[in-house]
Amino acid sequence: MKTIRLIIAGLVIAVGFSSCSSLFYDAKADVLNSIQKGMSRQEITNILGTPEFRRFDRDIEEWEYSRELSNRGNITKTQIVVSFEDGKVVAMDSFSGEPSTLPVVPGGVVIDSSAPVYVKGMHPEEFRHFYEEVKSRPFKDDQIEMMRVVARNNSLNCGQCASLMALYAFDDDKMEVLRIFASNIVDPENYKAILDVIDSLFKKDDAKKILGIRY
Repeated sequence: MKTIRLIIAGLVIAVGFSSCSSLFYDAKADVLNSIQKGMSRQEITNILGTPEFRRFDRDIEEWEYSRELSNRGNITKTQIVVSFEDGKVVAMDSFSGEPSTLPVVPGGVVIDSSAPVYVKGMHPEEFRHFYEEVKSRPFKDDQIEMMRVVARNNSLNCGQCASLMALYAFDDDKMEVLRIFASNIVDPENYKAILDVIDSLFKKDDAKKILGIRY
């Protein structure tokens, strides 16, 4: 009987250590590190399941997930965006927050205050709704048309324009967005926010010309 009690006690201790170790399991790092370039849609589905949001334009397709992952024992809401080209992973982005969170773009404006604040460009809350509406359109032509309509009566700051440009993977598409809003940008002195989302050095030079930057 004493032997049986010792065995049971040992099992309880082992289970206790196992439970404690699970508290320190870094699920966030494990999930994010398991996503690699070249993976197929099925492999991503096996890791993350079915996406909450799906977007595609030409050969580029994006799957967006909202997951609660452990990070050093802390549970955080994590947004994961996986980009596919020809059915294979070409890029992955992740950030903490709710699905409506905008991507962080240098030069963007963040307001966390109940007091009235004057901001150049479209009011942050109006821009947030506009951005999400554009993002929700499944086809680029519909997105571009919506931007053209809004550009007729609204101004943007460089950070806002850069956020819209960052919706696209290709520089040509980003430049199309810039041309739509270039004449309505209220703070061209912050043009570096726009250059940061453009990959090609030649396109960066074109962007400066479009914005009238001479230095």
